[in-house]
Amino acid sequence: MNSLSTVGWFHTIAGTAAIFIGIYLVSKFKVISSKPNLGKTYLILTTITAATSLMIFNNGGFNLAHLLGVFALLGVFLGLLFEHKEFFGFSKYFQAICYTGTMLCHLIPGISEVFTRFPPSQPIANSIFDPILLVSFGIFFLIFLITVFLQLRHLKNNS
Repeated sequence: MNSLSTVGWFHTIAGTAAIFIGIYLVSKFKVISSKPNLGKTYLILTTITAATSLMIFNNGGFNLAHLLGVFALLGVFLGLLFEHKEFFGFSKYFQAICYTGTMLCHLIPGISEVFTRFPPSQPIANSIFDPILLVSFGIFFLIFLITVFLQLRHLKNNS
């Protein structure tokens, strides 16, 4: 972990906080929204995490983690748009998908960093293509799909 730059530390702390806040928001309110202060905090931390990810180039040039950062920024932007403008009665559904998608954009590079760095003497995974990471990505994607399904059902039942 000593190899992390100042931007890397800031990115890691903001991203970790965003993950925990996002999980809390979804578990408590069923959806992420910018209306509560904690929701605003989540979106700000997500934006900071995604923006700082574009400044980290430990493995050469632009890579999958950078692309997920771009997707997270897009998710925040579109989520805010759908939250504040109505589009044919579907905005709340698109908002849920966009904001929950930002969680997936946090979790994939987050688990990759943890598994390829720890334990320092012999990391769990050798690369992002290691089978344990590929299975982890699949599990996170499945959790994302289930979460979105439950959110959409909740929104439909409470409209």
